[in-house]
Amino acid sequence: MIKKNFLSIFLLFFAAANAMAGDTLTISNIGFEKKLPGGSSTVNIDFPLGDNNAVRRAVVDYIYEGLQFFSGVQIAYPPNTCDEPTFKTFLEEYTQALCQITAEEQQEYAQSFEDEEEPYNMDWFSNLAVLKAADTDRYVSYVFYWGEFCGGAHDNRGSSAITIRKSDGARMDDIFKEDVEDDMQPLLWKYLIASEEPEDEKEFVDEINQFLEANYGLRDFLHLSQRSYLAPDGIHLVYDPLEICFWYMGAPEITIPYQDAKPFVTKEISQLIFGNN
Repeated sequence: MIKKNFLSIFLLFFAAANAMAGDTLTISNIGFEKKLPGGSSTVNIDFPLGDNNAVRRAVVDYIYEGLQFFSGVQIAYPPNTCDEPTFKTFLEEYTQALCQITAEEQQEYAQSFEDEEEPYNMDWFSNLAVLKAADTDRYVSYVFYWGEFCGGAHDNRGSSAITIRKSDGARMDDIFKEDVEDDMQPLLWKYLIASEEPEDEKEFVDEINQFLEANYGLRDFLHLSQRSYLAPDGIHLVYDPLEICFWYMGAPEITIPYQDAKPFVTKEISQLIFGNN
């Protein structure tokens, strides 16, 4: 079975996302890295430049929401129409504050080991990336990835995703119709297997089912990820580690081609993709 390396996937996706050219949005990558004894933080943002239109405001709102959700950083957020220099200043302050929190928490953790005369020398980290995943004449899609290490056997990871309609800046939060999970099971399994390319398909399915049964009391049932977005090659469903499979299998991302997904999407999404009424 092929086991994907999350860091390699992340870097490949990061490079691909930065290579995409936008039709109505110019993307500027802004990145900062801060280090203190015991901790570090890295933040990378694809910041939308250009006119202060509804699309740009929706993207910046999404960025702020993700940053606020991730951490307890207590600094003022600039207006969602801020220019790039203002945003850079804010992001540098945010990265520094996030690093300070991470380092202080690590030092408290390390102190508990020192009190027991057990040395602890592993640095903690908090990493964030907001990347443009797709940009067409009708919509733009972003994905927010976060990762942190705060002791334990492995790091914690998570993600979110959004598609924004360019005609009015509306967020396409509901991609699929209600109550379609049962009918979509063959598609979800088909494209999960296609995405992961396991060496032994039966073994792969058996392992997924072991996880599903242990965590949800179900077999042969994959739920629809709420972190979904549109891209030219289809609808992407992003899953977090330990959401539908064991940790070592990574964070699967299923891509369902539009023709297969068409019966299951909402009217708004159908209009956005196919241009029909």
